[in-house]
Amino acid sequence: MKFYLTIFLLTATKLLLAQSPQAFIKEGNDFFAKGQLNEAVASYDKVTDEKYRYVALINKGTALFKQKKLDDAIKTYQKVSAAEAAGAALRSGAYYNTGVVYSNQKDIESSIEAYKNALRLNPSDTKARENLQKALSERKRSGGGGGADQPNPAAQSKLNKNQARQQLDRLEQKEKNTQRKVAGKKTPFGGSVGKDW
Repeated sequence: MKFYLTIFLLTATKLLLAQSPQAFIKEGNDFFAKGQLNEAVASYDKVTDEKYRYVALINKGTALFKQKKLDDAIKTYQKVSAAEAAGAALRSGAYYNTGVVYSNQKDIESSIEAYKNALRLNPSDTKARENLQKALSERKRSGGGGGADQPNPAAQSKLNKNQARQQLDRLEQKEKNTQRKVAGKKTPFGGSVGKDW
């Protein structure tokens, strides 16, 4: 399987770049492009401005990933995905990149959940959708179980209370939608459409 990380680039004029957050991100991106990953991480760490911090964190996570510091990369991406202030696009990108790291670690269940979270924030993300399908196929090949909606006890044990509540809320909403569909298939005379056992 081939997965690609997303790195966010910022473009700005040279006048705006002098010792600004954008300058540090550009400097980090230049180091990254040259393969000088330690220097790239150091440049991204210089960004403290809230507006640009999350872009720098995603790029830092990607540099850590390239250095094979996978756990550090995940922790860095999680800082972005957990931050409402980062915005949906960056949070989705962070979840996507987290999924890529988990896929590389062969933690298929965690990668599936990360790709789902990316798609919840950005349903039009085709890379996340493709990687989710690859991960689901991998799970099926490895005997990891059935469909995506079946609960996995190992994955559930990793959920915190908030995540468990969100999962329960999704299941309840799905049940309500099913009940509405069934109610919508009733005939005007009170009977249901289909077989009457």
